[in-house]
Amino acid sequence: MPDRGVVSYSIMIHGYAKNGFHNKSMELYSHMRILGLPPNSFTVVGVIVSIAGLQSLVLGQSIHGLVVKNGLDSDMIVGTAMLDMYAKCGSMIHSYKVFEGLKNQGLISCNAVVAGFIRNGIFEEGLVLFNQFRNLGLVPNAASVLALIRCCIALESQRLCECIHGLIVKVPLVLDVSVNNSVLDMYSSLMDLDAAAKIFDEMECKDVISWTTMMGLLIDLEYASDALELFCRMRDSGISHDTVVIMNLISTCAILGDLKRGRIVHAQAVVCGFGSELTLVNSLIAMYSKCADLNSSRTVFDQTTQKSLVSWTAMILGYAQNGHPREALNLLFEVRLEENFCLDSTMLVGALIASGGLAALELCQQLHCFAFEAGFSSHRPVQNSLISTYSKCGSVELAHNVFKEMGYLQDIVSWNAIINGHAGLVDDGLIIFNQMVEENRIRPSQEHYGCVVDLLARAGCLPDAIGFASKFLEGTGPDVWRALLSGCLVHGNVGLAELAAIRIFEQDPEGSDQVVLLSNVYASVGRFQDAESLRSNLKKKGLLKNPGISLLNQIPYDFG
Repeated sequence: MPDRGVVSYSIMIHGYAKNGFHNKSMELYSHMRILGLPPNSFTVVGVIVSIAGLQSLVLGQSIHGLVVKNGLDSDMIVGTAMLDMYAKCGSMIHSYKVFEGLKNQGLISCNAVVAGFIRNGIFEEGLVLFNQFRNLGLVPNAASVLALIRCCIALESQRLCECIHGLIVKVPLVLDVSVNNSVLDMYSSLMDLDAAAKIFDEMECKDVISWTTMMGLLIDLEYASDALELFCRMRDSGISHDTVVIMNLISTCAILGDLKRGRIVHAQAVVCGFGSELTLVNSLIAMYSKCADLNSSRTVFDQTTQKSLVSWTAMILGYAQNGHPREALNLLFEVRLEENFCLDSTMLVGALIASGGLAALELCQQLHCFAFEAGFSSHRPVQNSLISTYSKCGSVELAHNVFKEMGYLQDIVSWNAIINGHAGLVDDGLIIFNQMVEENRIRPSQEHYGCVVDLLARAGCLPDAIGFASKFLEGTGPDVWRALLSGCLVHGNVGLAELAAIRIFEQDPEGSDQVVLLSNVYASVGRFQDAESLRSNLKKKGLLKNPGISLLNQIPYDFG
């Protein structure tokens, strides 16, 4: 273009700024100034937008001086852009001064300053200003409402959320999809399923964000089957799904342990062209691991050329949580050789689980030292894993030391780990249970009671275990009966073992664990024919697992 004037430069500056090419926009502005071309208000607004994108307070103050010098500060559009720029640069003092200096404080400038306060975490001032503007008769628009919703999400205030929702209905803005999506997100952040479902059902227009937000809430609340049903409704309504939807589906399959559907979702991701996206790949590794399909998990992992720390962590946790500690530790040592990666707390948890699986006390202590050095020793998941791992390694004393060091960080998982760690030490375990209830005022869950039943059963106190379960556990679940059945195996109580197996079968007719345990009880008291009969029935049904192999003195032994 041979003849470049103020207009052509201004259009290009605006175009670059609007599309996020802020450095290019500033380069053009500098070139324009070198040529001696005077900027107009349109030019200045484009430059201000770029400075806001770059979040450069120094450049912002520089352009502010130019605005005042050229007499453009009285321009409403320039002033509003200026106060928004200062807000995005984190200086609400300058932003509010510009706002106060505006001759005509309209809806756009009011929205901008309210949004600025909220964006910078100054919520009270933002809400006070909003109320002042409402009293002056200003009607909020979608932009101001979206800012208020961000405030509600940050403050986690149910009452404030309901007030803002009422305002949206009153204005009204209920037909705006972006506003409805934000309201849906607001209630989702509060885990208020009833309110979110009501909003979702009343929405006349739903986009992929609406469906994804609702699915995400159902998954967070572990209503996995409902999330899958919602996806089917979304698909039937003709909404095309994106990577977020696919990731939600993968999470759903992981929660349900539904390997068949998980594979279908994986295939769908590949067909849609999402199969190589790293975040989705990481979700697939975790999903296959939670479905106990480690071969598929490892295949996805190995086929990923650009692995992230999350990829390695997901695979290590998959091995550790599925009883393959050696493979988990091999991967851990492999990732340590990678220059770009440093162990995080989640990977450390996987390493500790693997150490517990091998009863490797020395390795656990080394990992504990690493946790101190890396600053993870006060992370609750790491501490809980240390308690569990030290207990499995036979060092109840070290487990108890970690438990005491946790102090106020102790949660249900911590108490479960320390109670389980005292298996065989009945008196100590019961003392800890009583401390939890009486001194720490923690209300025991079914899992806690189950731990105590397991503790008593393994110690041979079977009548006490039954009495405890009858007293505290209404509708005793299969896990408690399994604990009793395991205790019967240790102490050869056939009568109680048969009763426990019947109770488990009534509640879990598809399970095979109770049959194997009962078979082992029969074998332990010499009733080999009964034991073989039970195992034969399992084989006919295809429910008998492959025999385990153990390594004793470097020689493999088959325990089939």
